[in-house]
Amino acid sequence: MLNLFLSVFLVGTATALRAETLWDLPSRGAETSVLQVYGGADFVAIAPLLEAYQAQYPSVRLQYSEFGTRELYNRFLADLPKTPDLVMSSAMDLQFKLVNDGYAQAYSSAQTQALPDWARWRNEIFGITYEPAVMVINSGFLDNETLPSSRAELIDLIRRKGDQVRGRIGTFDIEKVGIGYLVWSHDNLRTASNGRLLESFSLHDARLFSSSAAMLQQLAQGNIVIAYNVLGSYAHAWARQYPVLSVIKPSDYTTVIMRSAFIPAAAANTTDAKRFLDFMLSLQGQQVLADQSSLYPIRDEVSGETSAQGLRLSNNSPLRPIPLGVSLLVQTDAMKRSLILEEWRRAFGTSPGAEASSGDDQ
Repeated sequence: MLNLFLSVFLVGTATALRAETLWDLPSRGAETSVLQVYGGADFVAIAPLLEAYQAQYPSVRLQYSEFGTRELYNRFLADLPKTPDLVMSSAMDLQFKLVNDGYAQAYSSAQTQALPDWARWRNEIFGITYEPAVMVINSGFLDNETLPSSRAELIDLIRRKGDQVRGRIGTFDIEKVGIGYLVWSHDNLRTASNGRLLESFSLHDARLFSSSAAMLQQLAQGNIVIAYNVLGSYAHAWARQYPVLSVIKPSDYTTVIMRSAFIPAAAANTTDAKRFLDFMLSLQGQQVLADQSSLYPIRDEVSGETSAQGLRLSNNSPLRPIPLGVSLLVQTDAMKRSLILEEWRRAFGTSPGAEASSGDDQ
């Protein structure tokens, strides 16, 4: 992965632009077209897929604009009527709202139809990965104690450790992080433990983060010892590099999100957008995700530890996927969002802040 990232970085350029990092990957031969993709995934995670696509279509110049999930949503709306050719994000609720509001075009192919029904909606938005939200513990501070396996055990651990964990718990700032808000609000509707967790986080001065990477870096360095609701794709990648990090899929239930993609109705280059979507959903593209990226492919036919199949076979907790459908509109309802954020602000003693963050998670 490191060699691949360096090779892509050397042929591309990263340019800071209004909370955007633009990765420009020139064609490998005579350029015939430019494909513009807006994405919420870290470039280092998505780079193997981009390189594999260009190996198959060497005449395509690929411009990947990396955003935080909420910033991506805001930027898409701000730039209308101009749009990219393809949009990918883990913030399912924000993606679905754009599609439901009429900003996507329908597309059907053998690859999109190979997806299960729950991973596509009206042939306009498609699930591309299947990823758990996990807890991650720096086991170095536990003194050989058993790791917590559920939310109740995590709350008990925080209570017992007290000052040892004060200021050393990390979670997403749900006011600024699209995927953080999605998972928290989804869980809020389905379990009473969120209230107890929020109280525990508040009492122990939990720190709020704008990305999985920032949280995991602090965890690896020992500056925090608990990270909550981190995307499993990033957590497993960091745990492979830092064995002191233990990734836990909560045994009471594990929330699963889908990264999703759609082709905007006003996309300029629909030909390459459709090719890239098909490649991403193909067995070849999905296997690239399983073998070379930290992202979890969604196709059941793809094997590997970080795959939907591997997750279902290895997990001993109930999986609760967030469905890709109209129920997501509950998460984007303004009144519902206001109530959730009001409770959050009271717990952390914060005032209303900006709706977007340049470091917002992918």
